[in-house]
Amino acid sequence: MRNFKDFNLLKAGLSGLFLILCSISLYAQNITVNGKVSDNVLNEPLIGVTVLVQGTSQGTVTDIDGNYTLTNVPANGNLEFSYVGMKPQVIAVNNRTTINVTLREDSEMLEEVVVTGYGGTQLRSKVTNSIAKVSNETLTVGVFANPAQALSGAVSGLRVIQTSGNPGAAPQIVLRGGTNLDGSGSPLVMVDGQLRSGLNDINPEDIESMEVLKDAGATALYGARASNGVILITTKSGKAGQRSINLKAKLGFNYVNNPYTFLGAEDYITYMRKAY
Repeated sequence: MRNFKDFNLLKAGLSGLFLILCSISLYAQNITVNGKVSDNVLNEPLIGVTVLVQGTSQGTVTDIDGNYTLTNVPANGNLEFSYVGMKPQVIAVNNRTTINVTLREDSEMLEEVVVTGYGGTQLRSKVTNSIAKVSNETLTVGVFANPAQALSGAVSGLRVIQTSGNPGAAPQIVLRGGTNLDGSGSPLVMVDGQLRSGLNDINPEDIESMEVLKDAGATALYGARASNGVILITTKSGKAGQRSINLKAKLGFNYVNNPYTFLGAEDYITYMRKAY
């Protein structure tokens, strides 16, 4: 009986020792992982990105420089990166101690890069001004002589008034009702940073992007002249790669629809005599 008890005690001791060794082995496999998280458009560091060990509540957030450090990470585990407005990513650790991540925008609206008046480009999600971006499809679909006609119905709060039917005549543009007493007042037109008198001499095919500044922030950049808003136009420039030539031709016919056939002088006299 005593020998049986001693055997059970020995068996329990060996089991406990095995569990301790397993826990030490598992703990030894955990590592410390650090890295940097940035966006895919401007390659700027992202602040406050959540970094979690997948399947656990263990995690951290990135600092002001986009850096993070996460301890006690399983060498064969996965890290989950999430941020507001970005697509979450799950990356396998694979025994790596440094993992740099580039997150992509989750929304097409946040992904747009707009041209600012004070130089350079900026992500829409980081701009506080009210900026309406005109899509490239708006400039390529339809038949019009100048870009002002393409703005009709493309920007909320913008009214396009065609006051003349002369060839090359530009319509009147009124943004948010205008600031004049009669409800008129056209926005300021800036092409590649240069002030222009209007849109009637700009080829729509030469436009790369078009933005409309609609709020009071435009006056802070361009002064009182921008009280009716600002239309920012960036023209196309050369790009690296294969050379190409684009040709677009449009042909139209104008004719007078006259469904009546008038009588000649002889027929007129003949039928008038019969009538009398």
